[in-house]
Amino acid sequence: VGHLGSDEETQRFWKAGGVVREGLLHRHRAEGLDEAHRILAAPHVFDVLLPEDVETLDEKQVRSAYRKLALRVHPDKQSESADIKAFQGAFARLGSSCESLEAMLAEDLEACRELCRVLRSEVHTRAGAAALLGVDKASTSDVEGAKSEAEKAAKQIVKKLAKMQVVAPDYSQAEAICDEAVKTMCRVCTPESLPRMESLMKEGIPMSRALGARDLRAPRPVVLMEPKSAAFTVPAGTTVRIGLLCSSTASLSDDSLVKSAASHEKRPKASALQWNAAADSSAACSTAVCISVGPTKEALPAAKKQRTSQASSGDTVRVRHIMFRHQQQTKTADPMARREGSRSSQEAEELALRTLETLLKTPPQFPKLCREISDCQSGDQPGQLCGDLGWLFKGQTEAVLDDAVFALGVNEFSDVLAGSRGFHIIQRLA
Repeated sequence: VGHLGSDEETQRFWKAGGVVREGLLHRHRAEGLDEAHRILAAPHVFDVLLPEDVETLDEKQVRSAYRKLALRVHPDKQSESADIKAFQGAFARLGSSCESLEAMLAEDLEACRELCRVLRSEVHTRAGAAALLGVDKASTSDVEGAKSEAEKAAKQIVKKLAKMQVVAPDYSQAEAICDEAVKTMCRVCTPESLPRMESLMKEGIPMSRALGARDLRAPRPVVLMEPKSAAFTVPAGTTVRIGLLCSSTASLSDDSLVKSAASHEKRPKASALQWNAAADSSAACSTAVCISVGPTKEALPAAKKQRTSQASSGDTVRVRHIMFRHQQQTKTADPMARREGSRSSQEAEELALRTLETLLKTPPQFPKLCREISDCQSGDQPGQLCGDLGWLFKGQTEAVLDDAVFALGVNEFSDVLAGSRGFHIIQRLA
């Protein structure tokens, strides 16, 4: 959904009748509608009048289809409980679609049939795009070669449609679909990842609302509005992690999810980063959210409550940290910064995760790693004081760091923490 942020992407989406680059959203035909609402939801004139499996297309067939549908959707033939406005709109669209199709057939029969083929092509998959363009559907790393071949084929199709430009109301949509087919063929992917990636594309995006974005609600449904819910029972006194996975991370097995985040039981951020790292790197995108859910302090068993109290007792803690600045932080001057971050936010997160993994395996490496990669001036301190922030009292740092620091046990490492100065890995010393 996030890829619809730019005006250019949004315009391409509507022009192509719901086909979006990289398959994040594609044309969705609503099912289970009555005839009137089916006509109103049809993406083009061919879908208004003719079934999907039509073998021939001529004026006689169009007139026959019009007469049958006109009897079904005529407003005067509906019951009192029917949505009369919908049937009035459907009847009007049926008439205009019939007139348009007759004009198109009179102009050029073959061009009209080609237009129908283009408008009914599903070009969000490589197989569909290749079928439309008449090119090889096999995945390839030769992007330039695939692009050249696809563009040449698309130009030939548009040339065949030239006579439809004036009489066809959906001509611009056909052009956009050809353009989308070219972009699909230029998408880099391996033969192994292609079936999995495209199977995820076809699933649609189930959600309970349209996220407040007007272009996702009108003029036709592009989001599958099917809210889903699930219930789980968490054993008393235990902590669990809930993973919300999308795109390539959704194809990870349960064993893979557990194994890749095994060392981060109390670190949901690191768990999510590990899942993204374990996903198919050739996929268009990957998303993972990890939520840690556990009992309140009052609900803990007595022994565990005592250990937790001991870990968080006192108003001060002594900590050391490694900080990872990135480009988004460079807009705000930081007098304590050792150097400004030249890396992207994603690169900083990945480096923080790798560093955390190393520290969990070999904690004595902290001074060496801190001196080499920390972007905080505390990394210039000598010996074991490298990265040392001294004693901190509650409320001295920003809330996200404060909460994490005082929840740590002695010698325990924090999650990858996102603060106003950058990403942090913190170790409590006392």
